[in-house]
Amino acid sequence: MRRWDPLLPLRAVTELPASASAVMEGTRLAPAVGMADAIIVLGAAVLPNGQPSGSLLARATAGAVLYHEGRAPVVVATGAHHQGPPGEAVVTREILLRAGVPEAAILIEEKSRNTHGNFLFARGLIPDAVRVYVVTEPFHLARALILARKLGFAEPLAWPVLSPAWGRRTDRWRLLLREM
Repeated sequence: MRRWDPLLPLRAVTELPASASAVMEGTRLAPAVGMADAIIVLGAAVLPNGQPSGSLLARATAGAVLYHEGRAPVVVATGAHHQGPPGEAVVTREILLRAGVPEAAILIEEKSRNTHGNFLFARGLIPDAVRVYVVTEPFHLARALILARKLGFAEPLAWPVLSPAWGRRTDRWRLLLREM
């Protein structure tokens, strides 16, 4: 069991300017160019009826576009199930298949419950990958790129996705604040 850290509120306040700066930097990143070893589609919510959230649909669709552009030979679908099957990676796989990505080009990582786990377990599926496209919304991109580097992907490439939530001003601010 974890013990309460009495310094946590103080650390949260002192880290806020740096985290706000990093999150806002992620919103200004342009899509990367060039080839990569893999495309990592970060998980997002699956609705109770098993349908993808707008974020997951946008991310998976962007991953399929990158694949069809020939940017990488494989797509890694990430994410476990949170409230029941199907999991995020399984739903992403279905979207990729419907978009014409061959089954042999899709790798499934369905153990992770957060972004750290997405990269940790994806690393096990693509151990030699150095350059990877990271597919997620702008609010999430800066932290995702930091985690990708920390977990062994030396050259993560940004691929920002404009999901329906990102397009709604109130949701955008809520997402930015949550990420900070």
